[in-house]
Amino acid sequence: MQLTPRKQHIFNSANVVGKDYVVGDIHGQIQSLYTQLNALSFNFKTDRLFCTGDLISRGDESIECINLLTKKWFFSVMGNHEQLFLLGFQSTKYWDFLRQKGGEWLSQHILHFELLIRWKTLIEITMPLARTINVNGKSIGISHASAIPSWKRLQVGTLSDEDIWHVLWSRPLLYSYSRYAIDDVDYVVHGHSPVDKVTCHGNRYWIDTFSLTQELSIINLNELSQ
Repeated sequence: MQLTPRKQHIFNSANVVGKDYVVGDIHGQIQSLYTQLNALSFNFKTDRLFCTGDLISRGDESIECINLLTKKWFFSVMGNHEQLFLLGFQSTKYWDFLRQKGGEWLSQHILHFELLIRWKTLIEITMPLARTINVNGKSIGISHASAIPSWKRLQVGTLSDEDIWHVLWSRPLLYSYSRYAIDDVDYVVHGHSPVDKVTCHGNRYWIDTFSLTQELSIINLNELSQ
């Protein structure tokens, strides 16, 4: 079963008053996130934080991470764990899978359907398949696991179920032929694939470091785009 995100792409214009950062998959680790943001002197009034998706599961603070979607300074794309959560409204087997993958947060609220619907709506409205950010005149794309070769088609084109699966689930770092550069964008940042340090191939960066290092990677996009 495949699920087409309610929003395929969102464009974020330049931040003229502060800095822009991107963080890898958070997976319920909100205390670690705030600790690292404070260490960076993140300004919650002027700076923005973008995320590669997978706010939920594994960590103990998944609900708090979902609530980040209500913050004016926080923006995320959809991850495969959010897709699984949405698919659970069509078949509860997807919720069962999430509950096996650090989903105690879901088990505690599985009977609170109004709350589940609130989270569903929040995810659908605020977590597109991809985002493009204007930083210092450069275009920086964010998508969860990977991207199709043309970023423009990911923005405005018609996507197949295979395209959507590729963006949310594939692991290009396992296969050299999948690490192609992405056209029509300056840089693209991904999560999903565990790495022990920020890993770059062509114009693409993978930054999901928490599962291997117990530390989130947060990149200053202003420095990336220089």
